[in-house]
Amino acid sequence: MKTCKITAILDGSPGHEKQTEGIIRALGKYVLVEINYLKIKKSFLSDMISWLKALMGLFWKTGKTEDVDFVLGTGTHTHPHVIRIGNANGAKKIICMSPASFLIKMFDLCFVPSHDRFNPGKNIFLTIGPPNISTDKNIHKNDTGLILIGGVDEKSHVWDSDKICGYIEEIISFESVNLKWTISSSPRTPEEMENKISRFAAGRENVSFFPFADTQKGWVEKRYDTSGIVWVTADSMSMVYEALTAGCTTCIIPVEWKQKGNKFAYSEQYLYEHKIAISYNNWKRNRDYIKSGNGLNESDRCAREILRRWRPESLQ
Repeated sequence: MKTCKITAILDGSPGHEKQTEGIIRALGKYVLVEINYLKIKKSFLSDMISWLKALMGLFWKTGKTEDVDFVLGTGTHTHPHVIRIGNANGAKKIICMSPASFLIKMFDLCFVPSHDRFNPGKNIFLTIGPPNISTDKNIHKNDTGLILIGGVDEKSHVWDSDKICGYIEEIISFESVNLKWTISSSPRTPEEMENKISRFAAGRENVSFFPFADTQKGWVEKRYDTSGIVWVTADSMSMVYEALTAGCTTCIIPVEWKQKGNKFAYSEQYLYEHKIAISYNNWKRNRDYIKSGNGLNESDRCAREILRRWRPESLQ
């Protein structure tokens, strides 16, 4: 079996790197992969230099410098590097997240989440949500729950710590004390919100709170593996999709969107309409956890699409 040689561009953003790594891991289920990770800097000056090199490469061919089949990156900072390395070595240029419209033709394949509302095209492959590194290990425990808290983002939503705490208290208070809950925050969670949750957890034997700063890389993935029920605040859609991919029954704690039609609100509504995730209002009305997710695995879909186009024999 011929090895797939991949150059993965990493921009230091954990969310972006999970998307890239998720696809690479999925490819590894079908083909042998050899990976070269290239870490880049994120700054205005670095981006300008990278774009200059990429544009120069369009006019002055430097000759093949690497043995690479695919160049893969996630996020706008990776785009010039994917273009430069791909063009220099005749490799397929693949990105996650929607590029600027004038750049679309410069990539061989773009994995674009449906909430960006692109039309599918020759090099546009729509995903339900972003690919990620979660997998369903089928070891979930019915007596174990996980609550993940996002936080402030001035552009997208209004953050109300008291209201979010109220939702969490109601969720936990309704369930049997035999259900063990773990709560964790994120880098965007306000300190006052963490203090409120810490005090709430301290008074309950079945609740544990782990601030984001006290968790290590891979912590949340291990929690997904064993948690039967996961609640996530709506502003953290990436974690919603991670929980769904891990096979968890996934519920969403609402936030107030500043624009009802923004991509996160659209994504949230899509999950409800297709019965993939459970809304807080629906849970409150029915007091029932219906299995959600429907086997969601966008990393695998992305990997299979790459192979369908350029290594179809690997899927036989």
